[in-house]
Amino acid sequence: GIVAATRSVFFTLALLCLLMYIFAIMFTQLTKGTDIGEDYFNKVGESMYTLLVYGTLMDNITLPLSRLGKVNFLYGGLFLLFVLLAALTLMNMLIGVLTEVVSAVAATEKETLTVLFVKNKMQEVLTKIDQDGDG
Repeated sequence: GIVAATRSVFFTLALLCLLMYIFAIMFTQLTKGTDIGEDYFNKVGESMYTLLVYGTLMDNITLPLSRLGKVNFLYGGLFLLFVLLAALTLMNMLIGVLTEVVSAVAATEKETLTVLFVKNKMQEVLTKIDQDGDG
């Protein structure tokens, strides 16, 4: 259960990193020579950091969004598109992990209850069969 959840988390984070990388290249190229490009999107690594903090984790999203919108309306729209895709990816990951863990726990509990039920029934049958009580 946990191994399968770890695998799905890995692939979801890989998808998120790929998405951030693509948008980081895009924003680095689009904002080159502007004030916001110097502040938030100077290099691809800095752009990925900006997209992670402001776009994915949504920590004060209005700072880069309002400045991008002032430079070009489409830049703000692209940033919002990234936020939408990143939020959906993270939500998908969280739901997938929670579902996997809950189903693994439910299967384990069901198996434990089945083993306990069979054990009790076997003891009951053996107690009825045992005529002289010597076990």
